[in-house]
Amino acid sequence: MISSASRRYHTAKKLQAAAIELAVRDGLTNITTEAISCAAGVSARTFFNYYPYKEAALMGPPPDYPEDAAETFVNSRGDLLSDLEKLITAHISRYLDEREMLGHLLRLSETDPKLMALRNNAVLARRGKMADLLRRRLPEADSRLIYILSSAIIAATNDATQRWASGEAEDFVQTALENLALILPAAQLLQKQH
Repeated sequence: MISSASRRYHTAKKLQAAAIELAVRDGLTNITTEAISCAAGVSARTFFNYYPYKEAALMGPPPDYPEDAAETFVNSRGDLLSDLEKLITAHISRYLDEREMLGHLLRLSETDPKLMALRNNAVLARRGKMADLLRRRLPEADSRLIYILSSAIIAATNDATQRWASGEAEDFVQTALENLALILPAAQLLQKQH
């Protein structure tokens, strides 16, 4: 039996795929919420139960991390980087069949200010979610360190997303894990003298 949350997510993704396909084919300014609804096989009323406007549909469901993987990360007492790699692997693995769609979304956002703003907001929201997970995992840590670390993690995964979606990197998960491993060497550059 499929849960209602799973059904909602599936419908939200179906609307996103339809919106991106139409925007690529017809141009973002030429598509309507009605056209997206029709292409996704749902009513206009259903569309508005998921998204307030077409650009939001292009962005898809709100940023999150898989609930089980997030709780495992928060409650684990293992090596932080290893546990983070498991969380990010679970997160990114959900998008492995969406490479073309993500590539289209990134290109569309480069030409549309509203879509770019939504994309930037999604990045900030994901950073906030990562900071919450880190805060729960490391309740005694300095909040500034949590903020900086969550920003670095999101930068690492965003770079991997862009490189993979553009075809520059072949393995999405491996690229993200390599980027995560660069966080500490990147911070150590602050101590180097030239």
